[in-house]
Amino acid sequence: MDVSERFEQLIAFVSSQLPKPVEEQQGSDGSILFTGGEPPEVIVHLTDQTVVVSEFAGAWEEGRFSLTPLLVGELYWHALPETALMNALSAMIKGAREARLSKYRICPQCGEKVSPEYFGVSDVCDRCADDTPGVIH
Repeated sequence: MDVSERFEQLIAFVSSQLPKPVEEQQGSDGSILFTGGEPPEVIVHLTDQTVVVSEFAGAWEEGRFSLTPLLVGELYWHALPETALMNALSAMIKGAREARLSKYRICPQCGEKVSPEYFGVSDVCDRCADDTPGVIH
């Protein structure tokens, strides 16, 4: 299998392993950035040499979301046989997703499981914080 076929195979594999929906962004250098899940859970950056898996993370700062992915691992995909590459990549994606989901909290007011960046300072989710009784919007 040549390099371009293997790259195409990796694209399909990554898309199939990520939580749905999967968003793909093509870089000007030919790399592809995948974001899986809603809200986002896992980020995979595929280049012509490497595949990097990160847990989605970030915080709101002055009304703007600042993305700070947490690195899980990086593989030089040319150096690995196909089966070992797919097994390692699958394990890293699964680990990143589990790490992300372990940070979700249940809002005591509405009972919804909420990602950490949408949990308000008042110990309730942002939606419940916005729906405070007696406040007229």
